[in-house]
Amino acid sequence: MKSFAKVLILGLFLSAYLAPQEGAFAAPLLSNPTPIVEYNASTISAGGMTDAAGLTNATFANSPTVSGGVVTFLGSSSQYAVTSTDLSPTFHARGVSSEKTVSAFVYIYPTGDGVIFDELGTTTINNSWHDTQIELTGGVLKFRVWNCSQITSNVSISLNTWNYVGFTYDQPTQIMTAYVNGSQAGQLTGCARSTSWVENSVGLYYGFGSTSGTNMGSGAYGNFKLGQFDLYAAALTSSQVTSAYNSVRSNFNPLATPAAPVISGKSADTVTIIDTAVANASSYLSYLYASDGTTFIDSRTITTGAIGTGTTFTGLTPSTTYVVKMMAVGDLATYGNSPWSNGTTFTTNAGTTSLSLALNSGLTTATYRAVTRIKATVSVAGKVTFYFRGKKIPGCIKILSAAGFAYCDWRPSSHGLFAVTATFTPTSANYLPSSATSPILNLSARSNNR
Repeated sequence: MKSFAKVLILGLFLSAYLAPQEGAFAAPLLSNPTPIVEYNASTISAGGMTDAAGLTNATFANSPTVSGGVVTFLGSSSQYAVTSTDLSPTFHARGVSSEKTVSAFVYIYPTGDGVIFDELGTTTINNSWHDTQIELTGGVLKFRVWNCSQITSNVSISLNTWNYVGFTYDQPTQIMTAYVNGSQAGQLTGCARSTSWVENSVGLYYGFGSTSGTNMGSGAYGNFKLGQFDLYAAALTSSQVTSAYNSVRSNFNPLATPAAPVISGKSADTVTIIDTAVANASSYLSYLYASDGTTFIDSRTITTGAIGTGTTFTGLTPSTTYVVKMMAVGDLATYGNSPWSNGTTFTTNAGTTSLSLALNSGLTTATYRAVTRIKATVSVAGKVTFYFRGKKIPGCIKILSAAGFAYCDWRPSSHGLFAVTATFTPTSANYLPSSATSPILNLSARSNNR
């Protein structure tokens, strides 16, 4: 076969897993550069690991469990995963200067030495071409590409905690570098790597937790949880490794969940909320939903200094039920965003209405028994009933407003100084009724009275 692209980079995240919570893992493809294969918490399910980049999925063997996008491999149950598509054509097509890198989150059981990452020539483990590339033996991480010397990590890892573990291999310089939690953990020079598809004319697949007779320790099935895996076609620099580490670890290190927001004040069309600060939050995000708690209405970004002083949503509908939630925003380097808080349900106050009365002429005089138009000005749609001397004015009962006005054509039945009154009933039950009294009107006798 033609000689193969010459760079391999491997990166793995190993760590103790705290059960993920909804909203904590929104993991798009990393970019640094963009991986050619990625499994993350959004694509790992009980049915296997789906490649977010679309190149190769991975299948499970012996039913490892999956919870919250993280898969648990138990060595005692011989559980593992294997990629399903031959990757060698992808690297052949890239030519002799190709490079690749891979990274993943895993959880190492406290008692669990064993294989973490295994290079395979077929989808059958421990057969044909197979060599472990990352392995935990005696509690110490080891790294190797075939057939170079292994690197024993000089950076210790903590079991039952998240650890970022990986290596880079650059064929042009023949340098392999191991990394643990963003720090260099060892380096090997003069490493002329052999590959399965060039030297052995087989394919390229990868195993996770799979046993292997070509190993750096026991070659036993692995004991860990895997949350993310990334394969790159580039040799990452140390700064790129650090960036990838920060990008991924924040997904698995969410801030604490805020308390449900407290309603500190509300009116017919506003609500003010406060909350308790969350340690290490960079800011906060509050979402306002309809009463179902899922239909989005509005949002507010809140600074850390304002979380306890009050943030106001405006333009709400009176007498309407809403739900408000809070999320603490992480720096997305050390800390990821928190899960959403529980929702706080509240109902805005009923809306007040305004009603005013005046003669349509703009005057305050009218003539006994002569038709006089009264104009009612209202703040919302509704019906107006007009009164004179405590009695409803005929023809002026429940007059529907239009464009903010309702009119009554009235023939005054008395003369002297009087006022007209009215009541207003809004069309919407979200608003309160109101009443009004006109200015004092001078109702004079008609000039042609006998």
